[in-house]
Amino acid sequence: MRGRVVALASLLLACGPSGGAGTGGTVAPGEASRGHSTLVGRVGEVLELTLPLLGGGSLELSELRGHPVLLSLDDKGSPDRDRDQDRYRALVEADEDIMVVSVGLDPVVEDLPAGWQDAPPFVLGWDPQGAVAARLGLVALPTVVLLDPQGRIVSVHEGAPPDDASLSTWLGPGNGT
Repeated sequence: MRGRVVALASLLLACGPSGGAGTGGTVAPGEASRGHSTLVGRVGEVLELTLPLLGGGSLELSELRGHPVLLSLDDKGSPDRDRDQDRYRALVEADEDIMVVSVGLDPVVEDLPAGWQDAPPFVLGWDPQGAVAARLGLVALPTVVLLDPQGRIVSVHEGAPPDDASLSTWLGPGNGT
């Protein structure tokens, strides 16, 4: 296990700096405030959610149980979007057990990440009406939610993707990976 975490940490460092904690930061249990999404304060709870897929249809997050899941919600205005998508690709390529679900909230398909045309190794969602964002009460993009293999929220990152330390904690011992 430790070897996997060290290898992933090395890979992430090679991909360049992470976005950091974001304007909202990593939100711990009980820190809910008016400035955060409804996900805040739900750390430890199972996230039940239906996501619209890019090619049509939908995905229940429960279908991914048994895998750690990185759920990313962003749009073309999200800073460093392409770099973040590259980091997620590297995560999946380093450990096939990790599931990344990236949901674009762009109103037109042309605004989705250019890298999506290369069939990235993760699930692609598209929510042009913003229904998922509204349901979760998102207040900042990107918003990234890290789930353990049981579907429980490990951490919520608003305004920037998780930093390397958060990813290492998420993938470390005690989280079922």
